[in-house]
Amino acid sequence: MRECSECGARYPADTDSCAARFDQLLALDHSRREPWGSRHGQAFAAFALQHPVEHRASVDSAWTALYRIYCLDQPPARVFGALRAAHGRVVSDPEVPARAPAMVTRPAITIADLGEFSAGDYATRLDEWCRATLRAWGARIDVAA
Repeated sequence: MRECSECGARYPADTDSCAARFDQLLALDHSRREPWGSRHGQAFAAFALQHPVEHRASVDSAWTALYRIYCLDQPPARVFGALRAAHGRVVSDPEVPARAPAMVTRPAITIADLGEFSAGDYATRLDEWCRATLRAWGARIDVAA
């Protein structure tokens, strides 16, 4: 059994990894087909937060984006539109608490738990992954995941 040192995902085969799964997901995201295309920002943010060493430059914007979407109930299109308008810089938002210096616990759901990214349940599973990621960083979310 192979385990990711950052998120704790476990893989039975040495050929499987978080990076390999994310490459598969990116191909679906970039196809611009639904339900993947419109949710690319959320998927990237969850992955970056669960792999902060690899995505160090994106962690703060990922935290802010997911917090605004899942804790403040802001529309993803508005959140990512603001991020694009700021050219990827994190704009201070008094409603978003500072990110913890590191994950406080391993995430309950990782990219490995999303399975094959099937269209029928992808949106729901992505939301669960994003919420689990925020919880791993110490966010309090009232919605059950």
